[in-house]
Amino acid sequence: MDASETHEAPIWAAPEVYPAKSSVAPFGALSRKQRRREFQSFEALAAHVSGSRESVAAVWTPETGRMAPPEAVPELLEPLRQRFLDLADRDAADARRNSIIFLFLLGWTVMAAVSKGIAPHDSPTVGLAALLLLVLGLVPWYDALKGRREAWKLDETMLPREEADARFDYWLGKQRGWLTIILLACLGLAGGCQVWVGLEESAGSAGLVKGRYFAGESWRLLTAPFLHGHPLHWVLNAGGLWYLGRRVEALAGWPHLAMVFLGAMLCGGVATAHLAPGRPSLGASGGLLGLLGFLLVFETLHPRLVPHPSRRRLAAALAVTFLAGFVGYRFIDNYAHGGGLAGGMIYAGVVYPRSRSARRPRPTGTDMGLGAAAVLVLTGSALLAAGLMLAS
Repeated sequence: MDASETHEAPIWAAPEVYPAKSSVAPFGALSRKQRRREFQSFEALAAHVSGSRESVAAVWTPETGRMAPPEAVPELLEPLRQRFLDLADRDAADARRNSIIFLFLLGWTVMAAVSKGIAPHDSPTVGLAALLLLVLGLVPWYDALKGRREAWKLDETMLPREEADARFDYWLGKQRGWLTIILLACLGLAGGCQVWVGLEESAGSAGLVKGRYFAGESWRLLTAPFLHGHPLHWVLNAGGLWYLGRRVEALAGWPHLAMVFLGAMLCGGVATAHLAPGRPSLGASGGLLGLLGFLLVFETLHPRLVPHPSRRRLAAALAVTFLAGFVGYRFIDNYAHGGGLAGGMIYAGVVYPRSRSARRPRPTGTDMGLGAAAVLVLTGSALLAAGLMLAS
């Protein structure tokens, strides 16, 4: 490796990632929706940062050459602290409300199960209510409390780390992610067909029905990931694909997104087919866990490509996923999750050597060819699933 590579800044840290500042007003702020707010004094900018409910993706001052994240301006430390505290308080209030709602729902489902002579831990409805309480209530509440603690601890020594995290998030939000959008369209196509023909009918047509898989219908490994058992299941997987897919596509390139997603789908399907042969499987969770596992290994092997807090966020997402799998084990396919996760981690460990370079790896000609083949398989599988459902 060229010694200069170890001193090169990653692409997301380049000042050019942010737009040029206004030549009219000396101070200003830019929202995530690219709306500019201009001010004539620093006090007005500080008041906007601390009190506005509008997002603040970037600011500019006479001292800055271009727009920059507000964390890059040390004088905005106290306004930023107040902003983070207000955001944490709002998030905590929302999480408390959700926790109360889903706690009552959990209690109601437990009583309903007991009245029918069903043990609560054997009831899928109880498991779903517990999962909603965890994912939409308790975890966001914990995150809000953690955010409040971190806001109080914020000082000038922590601002560079926060600035790096903000720059990376801003850069990532600017990436187009065309393959991620195509994969989301595939999920949307299959989801629409499921709504049209019915969830049960669609599962029989293109889901991973283990008996049929072992009878020779191995193509179900490819169609089942585009089907889902519940609208919430689809929403959670689509959100996960939007976040993880764009991240993999931006850092490693679209060919590796296609190959990791396809490989993890197959690994998760084979794992659940052999370890849980008595229950059908649906959903893209194996592929998503593969993307998560890939990123955890890839970003560990390439530590200068991402800010440290990003890797901690991925590890936290993995912990929440397995906690959700423990709570909802009656209807969450943990074998598919584990198989997909292992497939993604192995892929990253085999394909990418450790590097201290800040440059993103460039896909080779072989990567491009294999990635294109994987894209064709993925889109063809989604179309096959849609056709099988509509023909049923």
